[in-house]
Amino acid sequence: MQKKLKMAVIGFGQRGYCFAEMIKKHPRAELTAICEKSADRAECFARELDITDIPSFDSVEELIAKGDFEAAVITLPDWLHHDCAIACCRAGRHIMLEKPMAPTAEECRDIIRSVQGNKCQLQIGFVLRHHPVFRKVIEITRSGGLGQVLNITSTEHIGVMHGASYMRRWHRKSANSGGFILAKCSHDIDIISAVANSPAVKVASFGSTDFFTPDKQKYQYCSLCPDENCRFRFKGEMVRMSETEKAAPSAQAKPFDLCVYNDDKDVVDHQVALIDFANGVKATFTLNLFAAVPKRTICVAGTEAILYADTADEFITIHNSLTGETQKIDCKSENASGHGGSDEVFLSDFIDSIIEDLPPKIDFKAGLSSTVIGNAIEKARLTGSVVEIPPEDYRW
Repeated sequence: MQKKLKMAVIGFGQRGYCFAEMIKKHPRAELTAICEKSADRAECFARELDITDIPSFDSVEELIAKGDFEAAVITLPDWLHHDCAIACCRAGRHIMLEKPMAPTAEECRDIIRSVQGNKCQLQIGFVLRHHPVFRKVIEITRSGGLGQVLNITSTEHIGVMHGASYMRRWHRKSANSGGFILAKCSHDIDIISAVANSPAVKVASFGSTDFFTPDKQKYQYCSLCPDENCRFRFKGEMVRMSETEKAAPSAQAKPFDLCVYNDDKDVVDHQVALIDFANGVKATFTLNLFAAVPKRTICVAGTEAILYADTADEFITIHNSLTGETQKIDCKSENASGHGGSDEVFLSDFIDSIIEDLPPKIDFKAGLSSTVIGNAIEKARLTGSVVEIPPEDYRW
């Protein structure tokens, strides 16, 4: 009989719900526990997924003491990653930790030391490594298909309501996540670093809040505002709520209902970053929150060819400067899971790595690197200076 990995999901929000649903269907895994502090949310989502027979715990401590699981998927808010991951490690459980690994590099190092000390597997949630477009981009650039890579231009175009949600959710405070780029765009930092295939040594950044400003706020909560035609009126986008939460008064239990123009935030609504890598590759990243078509794009310029990729079109185009030829590569997803089909492949890799005792494909080195660069970018933005990243920042 094929072994099934016993798994727990810690944090039953949008991502936790998605992973629970995928684990339930996975042939090599078994969902054996849920950890969610809100009993109402846990009960509601368990009914939706038809998993009411699975034990639910309201704290990590209770889960570890009483739960029957070998591996945990941690989808808690970013500032809770550190303590939860270390608690699971000390209990000898393997971990899939959502991105970013942690808001600070020192917290990442603590997690790494705990993982190594307790001989656990740790996979970081950079699911876009499995996206057909980015998987192929990394393959082409590392194989030398573009010649020597010199420049990378990357942009994340976030959909209007998705971007606005960061102005009203817990992400609106940098202390909770390390800043917008680390919280949302650590995926992009990771892909850029994978393409550059070298540690970043220097960064600069400019970003500010120039649209979601408090002077435009009329009411504190959308549910109290009479403007039914407001472009950013909250209708449940990007969050998963129980029926009780949906019906609750905004000021008491619906923080996601907060007006996007609130004065209770310190994150940016647009930003650019410049990254210099040790091997000479130069990269730029641009954050845009007002896209009609959500997508990520990347342009990689090499000495023999230039590559352009677009996740919305799911194609890679290569213009060869030696032959003048243009090549177009179809990168359509093979499944319908989240992040362009990446989530399902990513979860399977995590499960297989534990059952087969293989090294995780996206390990703690990628998690630490992304946070180190993200912290440096935020420091550069706040200080208006070029920030150097010494080699020891990548060590633990």
